[in-house]
Amino acid sequence: MKRLIISFSITLITCTCLGQSIDTSALQILQKSYDKLAAMKNIAYRMNMVDTMIRENIFTVRKSSVRGTIKKDAYWHLSINNKLEWLVRGDTLYKKENPDIQSVTFTTNWNRHEVASASIHTILGNQRPSLGKRIASLQFVQDTAAGEFYVIDEIYKNIDSETDETQSKLTFDRFFINKKSHLASRRIKYAKWLDRGEEAVDIYDFTASLDTSSIPFNSAAFFASPPVKETARFTTLKAGTIAPPFKATDVRTGKPVSLAGLKGKVVLLDFWYLSCAPCRELMPKIQKLHEKFGKENVVVIGINVRDSAPKAIMHFLNAKHISYPQYYQTGQLLAWDYKLQAFPTTLVLGRDGKVKLVETGLGPNTELKLEQAIRKELEFKGPN
Repeated sequence: MKRLIISFSITLITCTCLGQSIDTSALQILQKSYDKLAAMKNIAYRMNMVDTMIRENIFTVRKSSVRGTIKKDAYWHLSINNKLEWLVRGDTLYKKENPDIQSVTFTTNWNRHEVASASIHTILGNQRPSLGKRIASLQFVQDTAAGEFYVIDEIYKNIDSETDETQSKLTFDRFFINKKSHLASRRIKYAKWLDRGEEAVDIYDFTASLDTSSIPFNSAAFFASPPVKETARFTTLKAGTIAPPFKATDVRTGKPVSLAGLKGKVVLLDFWYLSCAPCRELMPKIQKLHEKFGKENVVVIGINVRDSAPKAIMHFLNAKHISYPQYYQTGQLLAWDYKLQAFPTTLVLGRDGKVKLVETGLGPNTELKLEQAIRKELEFKGPN
């Protein structure tokens, strides 16, 4: 995998340095492929997605799979990783979050960009390919007379720094168009930039095919029970509620851990992930709280909710001198149970296991609020 990506990067850099050009034949093939898919009224498909993130030469890879059925202007039904089952009708998203539970929730307040990434249309995008101002080069990668696919690179002009932290270096898409079906079979999206002076790379690899063995969507089976409006998902846990149990893995020891093992202690939970800039900014402040209350009946814990590579997590923690306990591999339902809608999210739990404070995001007084909540619990003389 590493050799492939390194070789791939060298090819792209060489391609960029040789000059910029527009091949109208390549554009016409992309447009023809887009038009064919857009004209289909019923689409059943399979798609695999691989998200590779490279930070300081550490590779983190996340994989997911989707089976979907799109009936134009009617509905879109999809199964994600054989665990989540979703249905989109108009502006409403219906969800089964657990295959063992038949209950269905629905909401009109959902992340359309995130859901759209699971559509077969994401291979070529939601707009017909054209020569926009951002495109620096559009050309075939290899001789179109050979091979099963047309392979086309679309290289974009560097974008000026969007923030003080990041600066774009190279962004491009590589498309694989099947010569017989004229459908897009694969798209590799590559982005390289400077993140706080350090080089970072993201590679999204989408592979899609039509699914001839698909089972027609059964509306009656999906709605076996009446759907319930999803409201609590977009509100944080309330003070006074019992903190939901969870099981995870200690990233340093590999041992299983659970919230039940912390009974009787004041607990600070910090939910985060590697590519979250506010999360990274808050962690040194939480480290100070860990050191300040280290000799008292307080446990400070970081919970990584997205990243799956322990080496990448440990590399980051060591580089930033973060020593408080860190958990990962938390399972699918933790984010749902804790109603995590933004990151970082930090909670202070009392010795009675109840939520005392919930802080979403990073504000100027976040550290102070967390410290005050911890001190209040330590001073509380009520029953444990």
